[in-house]
Amino acid sequence: MALKLAMFVEGLDLPEEAIGLDNEKIERAAYRAINFTADRTRTDSADLIRKQVNFPASYLNPSQGRLKVASKAGPGDLQAMIIGRHRATSLARFVTSGTPGKMGVTVAVKPGKTEEMAKAFIMTLRAGTSIDTAQNLGLAIRVERGKTPDKAYKPVRIADGLFLLYGPSVDQVFRTVREDVSPDAEKTLEKEFNRLIGLELS
Repeated sequence: MALKLAMFVEGLDLPEEAIGLDNEKIERAAYRAINFTADRTRTDSADLIRKQVNFPASYLNPSQGRLKVASKAGPGDLQAMIIGRHRATSLARFVTSGTPGKMGVTVAVKPGKTEEMAKAFIMTLRAGTSIDTAQNLGLAIRVERGKTPDKAYKPVRIADGLFLLYGPSVDQVFRTVREDVSPDAEKTLEKEFNRLIGLELS
């Protein structure tokens, strides 16, 4: 599931020299500028997300679908939408040391910051389990029967006293950076719109 987040930019001014330009050409410049800005903003968002969470660059590549421009602007529809995947990320993706099946791992969710998890271990999950790590590995922890892990983010119970551990979703981190990228998005949109209007006038 992906939660849709939209960014709205209002108040684009038509350059004085373009007043009276054919509406179709103005609209074309507008939706092309919006799509250019959406792609640029998606990339900027990915860079900021990776400064907060230790995702590999390839993990946020648009072809992977975890952070992407889900819809683009076109004639009669002057908006584009960037979405981040809502599903929590397996904590196994952030493991920096540990042997499958043996207790004790270290993880680095935040860049440059590692944490030891003495009671956690890497386990191989059965085929078909909804997880996207290499070799279908998960990070698990055993706790007293009937209890859940302390301070765990959305743990998933797979047996009594056995849980898979997860870190933040792409969407969750995207929420924290989208206000940071908004000012640059506005500037990019205005600059690209004016450039395209200039081409229409030439």
